[in-house]
Order: sequence, then structure tokens, then C-alpha cells
Amino acid sequence: MYSFNELQSIKNRKPLIGMKAESLIRLREGGFNVPDGFVITSDEAFSFSEEELGSYLKSGVSYAVRSSGTSEDLADSSFAGQYDTFLNVSGAENLSSAIRKCAGSLYNERVAAYCERSNIDFNDCKIAVIVQEMVNSDKAGVAFSVDSINGNDKEILIEAVKGLGEQLVSGHVTPDSYSYNWYAEKTTVYSGDTLSYDEVRSLALKVLEIQIFYGFPVDVEWAFKNNEIYILQSRPVTVINYRNIPDEWTTADFRDGGVSAAACKTLMGSLYGLVFNASFLGSLKTIKLLDKNYGKSIYETYFARPYWNLTIEKECFAKLPGYVEREIDEDMGIVPAYEGDGEVTGTNIKSILSGITSLLAINGYIKRMEGNARKSLDKILESFKEAEKAKLNGKTADELHKIWIDFVKNNYYLSEYTYFSYIFCNIILSTLFKDKIKKYLSANKIMNLMTGLSDLSHMRPVYEMWDMGRNGYNEKDFEAFIEKYKHHSQHELDISFPNWDETPDVVKKSIADFTEADGSRNPIELGKKQEEKYRETLTEIPEKIHKDVFRLRRFLWLREEFRDASTKSYYIIRKLTLALGKAWAEDGLLENYGEIFFLSVNDIEKKADLRKKALMNKSYYNSFLNFTNPGELGRRHTARKIRKDGEKILKGVACSGETITATARVIKDIHDAGRLMKGDILVTKCTDPAWTAVFSKLGGVITETGGMLSHAAVVSREYGLPCILVVKNATEVIKDGDIITMDMHTGEIYHV
Repeated sequence: MYSFNELQSIKNRKPLIGMKAESLIRLREGGFNVPDGFVITSDEAFSFSEEELGSYLKSGVSYAVRSSGTSEDLADSSFAGQYDTFLNVSGAENLSSAIRKCAGSLYNERVAAYCERSNIDFNDCKIAVIVQEMVNSDKAGVAFSVDSINGNDKEILIEAVKGLGEQLVSGHVTPDSYSYNWYAEKTTVYSGDTLSYDEVRSLALKVLEIQIFYGFPVDVEWAFKNNEIYILQSRPVTVINYRNIPDEWTTADFRDGGVSAAACKTLMGSLYGLVFNASFLGSLKTIKLLDKNYGKSIYETYFARPYWNLTIEKECFAKLPGYVEREIDEDMGIVPAYEGDGEVTGTNIKSILSGITSLLAINGYIKRMEGNARKSLDKILESFKEAEKAKLNGKTADELHKIWIDFVKNNYYLSEYTYFSYIFCNIILSTLFKDKIKKYLSANKIMNLMTGLSDLSHMRPVYEMWDMGRNGYNEKDFEAFIEKYKHHSQHELDISFPNWDETPDVVKKSIADFTEADGSRNPIELGKKQEEKYRETLTEIPEKIHKDVFRLRRFLWLREEFRDASTKSYYIIRKLTLALGKAWAEDGLLENYGEIFFLSVNDIEKKADLRKKALMNKSYYNSFLNFTNPGELGRRHTARKIRKDGEKILKGVACSGETITATARVIKDIHDAGRLMKGDILVTKCTDPAWTAVFSKLGGVITETGGMLSHAAVVSREYGLPCILVVKNATEVIKDGDIITMDMHTGEIYHV
């Protein structure tokens, strides 16, 4: 038995006190107004003494007795209403009886049924009991920090009743309803007289504070007493619907180590959006699949992550003969929300005639991109050299602002537009190629045709680090290496994160890892073996489609070259942004230079209300910092129930390598990669080019995101590693140190 104050000093208390009590203690630690109380732990819920209980009671105070199950208020199971609650209980004898009844409700039939429905082992369930000072409220209710019905991530929903909130939770009365958009700073729904406008606003902002505190959407029970807000409970929102979000939106390609891999700061997201919308729509219009007057945005931010409109792409590609929706989804790492192959366009006279204009336009588009590649790349890289020569020291804020706008709107825009166009070419070529090749090779064999790419841009620093690690290097060698590859970082699509020239020790650590590796992990030799595998597979297909293989491989290589150029552009933008941010902070336009990363491109260009906009955007970012967002939402993906797959097996998309059994190492962040041992299977959410050197010691790779052309897939094929992508909840279901089997024929993962 522990008081709330005592629990604040206890580590690893969750197994003792359950999730609800843990949440209350955390809220108190965060400075929120939580009524005082104490907890009878799960070990003593039936064995405490009345004398001990009396020592925690205050004279003349009534208490609420509530459950705190060890499986309660989880991200995937709330257990709301499953256990018994007792209110306005006073005196040691009455409290003792209420506590035992509350603890005994663990064995209600409804709890067992809930466990079965939620795939929870009832034998793992324990219960602690919260005894909390009663708030005899003037008004009370519940609030959701996001609109869980329509999917609006800035709208706070509030339900309120006069008196105690228990009558609302139990469903005995119909509450008044309110909605407040905190980002727009306005009440959007006001139904009933329980709360005033000011109370709606103050309560909504308090709920927002709690969401920011946790970093994910919350369901909050609250009470007003004498105009003071009390927080009675907070738990994760377990189901979010998206019924008012039109079409189908995805983070595919964005999430594989990219801008949607985690919560995205405002500036980075807006830089991406500045170009993506124009380049993607421009490409579709160029190849005659989209009307030239189409002007809607296909890029939006939900839950602090960028998404793009998948419906538009599918509607366009469905005009082509041989279109199979499932193949599109699997290539991009999207788990289909339908049975079978989804939408299919047959290859027949009608579809060929209707698609012939687009097919001719596609061929012309691909040829132009292919022919202009070297010239475009040289032009972009030359413009970067000129930009790097610009002297920033001594420049006024206005001068830095002009330099920033000029680089972003011209140099960066050209580079990123071209890069996105080559990504688009790869999608088209891959789709058309698969339709030709699938009659000759299995899915695994098709992947062999995409491996063994020579001189990939993100492999070059790895080759040099291998050489430095094996043969030694001096400080001059290292300085030359850093100068050559300074644009890289551990988070290459987060310009608020330092580059290699700012964190040289990180690079030296990677070189040291190669020093300890044995010769079998030589990336150069592994690349040669993969090239042999490619050449061997090439002999298994008719010569008439060899040219299609060569073209696809050439575009894969070009995509990586332009990706490297894109990374260089972000390096320059980071330097310019830091300089401008510091100048604005000195002039008082920002609180500190780091705030500039929470401004959009438009905010920076217009230069108005900078402090307020940075604060609002930072609040939005922090609201979803710990939220596992859905990969897809809207249309078919109308509701998201956060859950874990079965413990015995997971399934994803196999993209390279042979079946293996090895130790799983769950690494949620590259900064923890030092725990990886030779031959381990890396289990992570996603990877980006910063991970490339790590692959040299791996036995296999499992990621929660990705696609056949993603970084994890490309590098795994270069190393000849088994790799399974799009394994939902892999970092939660697979435990660090588990021995697992990756079945590369089926994409299934087994616990051994």
C-alpha cells in the first residue's frame, strides 16, 4: 500500500499498481491537478489489513474506489467499464469492503469475455485498487484530445453533465457536447448549457496539455469544482475513425526512414510538401493519366506526419492495361484493406486502346528523363557548390532571409522536383516490368534482377569506411572523408538533426565497427556476389526483355544519385536555417533559434507572427511525438484499432535473401544500434541511409514499414541479407533476444 506521494519516488511501479494508477501518478508528476489518494498493490489487493488502511485515511474525507488492472488502459485495450467502481465511500470498514469488491470484479464474466475478444490471456491479469479523494463536482465529464469519430487531429471533443461524471460514464444521462479546435482557437460545437464558452476553452487547453505531456491522443475524465479543473483519469485513445477524411491517404515511401518515420517538424514537412505536390501531379499530367486542370492538393499532414493521396495514383494507374491494385500496394509496403487483388485492369483490346495515349506519353517521359539525367544532376550539383560558397557570417537577418528564400525556391526546388520525378519513373517502370516478368520468375527471383547495382551513392561512404577500418587512417584522411560526405547524418530527413561534419565521433564509431568485423562482411565483396546472382538470374529470362531489366536497373541507380543530391540540398538548408534562426532570435522574432524548425516555408517567407506560429506548431508536433500513426487512413481505412498481432507468428513482404533462424535485436532508434551483435536480426520500424554501415554485421532485417524499392530492401539485397518488410507491430510483438525464423518463401516470422 502506497500513497501517491510515495509512489512518485518508486521506479518500475507499473506491475504493482496497474496502468490507471500509473497514469495518475505520472499526471501528478507532470503538475496536473489530480486528487490525492493511495493504491493497494496487485499483490495485496485481497490481503491488506483494516488497521493499515486506516493509517492512509483522512478524517471527514470521502473516497472513490476504482480498479487499476495490469492490462487496463493499454493502447490496445482500455477495459473501460469492465471492473466495479464505488463512490463516496468513507470509514475504514466501508472502504475495506469496497476495495475487496472492486478487486473481486476481476473475476466477473464480462472481464473474461473482454479478454477473450481482445486476445488477452486472463491468467496474466492482476488488479490493484486506487483509493482517491472524492471530488463532489459541480460538473464533470470526459474529453477526447482528438476527434476520434471523424479523425480531426486538432479538434478536442468534450461531453459534460452537471454533478458527478459517473452518470455519464455509466450511460444514465445524455451529456451536453462541445468541440474546440485548439489550432484555430475557436469553439466549433456548442450544445447545452453545462459549460460556458470560457470553460470549454480552458478545459480543452488543459486536455491539450495532457496530450502534449504524453505525446499521444488521450481520453480524459475531468471534473469542475468551484471553477477548478480536476483530472480524474487519462488513458490512450484506443480507436480512431477517419470517416470524414475523403479518399485513401498513405505515408508509403514517406515513412521508410523519411518524413513520416516519426513525428515531423513543421519546416521539414513543408519543404517536402512544397515540391511533392507539384512534381507528383506534374508527372501524372505529363503521362496523360491526369487532367491538366486538376488542382487539388494531394499532400496533407495528419497526426504530425505527411500523407499523400493514394486514391489519385490508383485511379490514374488503373487506366493502364495490366494494372493490379495489390501489386501497387505491396510494392509500396501498404497492407491491402481488401480481399484478393483489388481493382484489376485486364490486358485486352479495350484497355490497350484506352491506355495507348498514356503508354506513348509514358515512353516519351521515361526517355526524356533518361536522356537528361546526367545533365540535370551536374546542373544541380554545380548550383550547390555555388550556394556553399556564400559567406553567412556578418550577414544581417534580412540578407540571410533573402538567401534562404532564394535557395529553397530555386536550387532546392529544382533538385527535389527532379528527385521525386525519378522516384515516379521507378514506380511506373516497376509496375510495367512486373507485368512482363511475372510469367518467367517467382517474386524472390524478380528481386535478384534489382540487386548488385554498382557504385550506389549510399554505399560509397560504406566502402571507404570499410577500407579505413581495415587499413587504418590518419586525421588528414578522416577530414577528407568528412568533407566528402559531410551532408550525411543519422536522421537524413530531419534538418534539425546535426550532420556528420557536426558529429565526427559518430562516424569514427562506424569506422571502428568495421575494424572489428571479419572479412566475410566486406561490403565490396558482398556486392560482387549479389551482382553474380543478378547475372545468373538474367540468363533465366528471354533476351527480348533484357532491355527492360537494364532500364529498370539504370533508373534505380539514378534514383539513388538524385537522392544523394537531395540529401546535399538539405545539408545546405540546415546551415542556412541555423544562421537565419540565430539572427531572428537575436532580433527577438523567435524565442530561440531552434523555434525556426517549427515554422513552415510559407511562415518563413511571410515573416509574420513567428513566435505564435512556432509555438502552435511545436504543440502540434509534441502532441503526437509518441503516437504510432496509421500507415493509411480514410476511405477503406475508416477505423484504426491499435492492436498487436498474435505472439506465435507475424507476416510481412519478403524482399531478399534466404530463410534463417537467429537472435532478434529490437532497435527502435539508430542511437541504440551499438547493441547489435554479428548475425543478429535487426527488428526496427524503418531505416534510412544512415543505417547502411550497420547492415554489415546483420544476419537479417525486419522492418515495420517499407516497400520493394525502399532503403532497407535495396541495401539488404546489396548485402544478400534476408529482409522482410511491412511487418506490423514487429517492434512490439518480437521481444529483444527472441530466437526467430524468417521464412523468406512466405514472408512469415516464427518464434523458435
